Amino acid sequence: MKKAVWTAFLVALVVINGLAWLVDYFTGLHIPLPYRLTVVLSITFITLVFAGAAALVSQADTEIPLTRYDEPPESAPGKRAGDDPDSPDD
Repeated sequence: MKKAVWTAFLVALVVINGLAWLVDYFTGLHIPLPYRLTVVLSITFITLVFAGAAALVSQADTEIPLTRYDEPPESAPGKRAGDDPDSPDD
């Protein structure tokens, strides 16, 4: 996830500054640095959210149960102390 965020940050930094330079060169309209940084950080944070969501979704199949037991313990509600399903009824 860190690699995706750093990659997105660097790509956004280069692309946004390149576009700002092109706009300044061809139209004469200067885009101030705070606006450019806002766009770069916005792209970075959006990438962070989507990379985190992708990491959570990819780990969803490998969840393990919170308990160590597959069956409820003997003292579970609805069970009596002497109940044994394998013993014959008296």
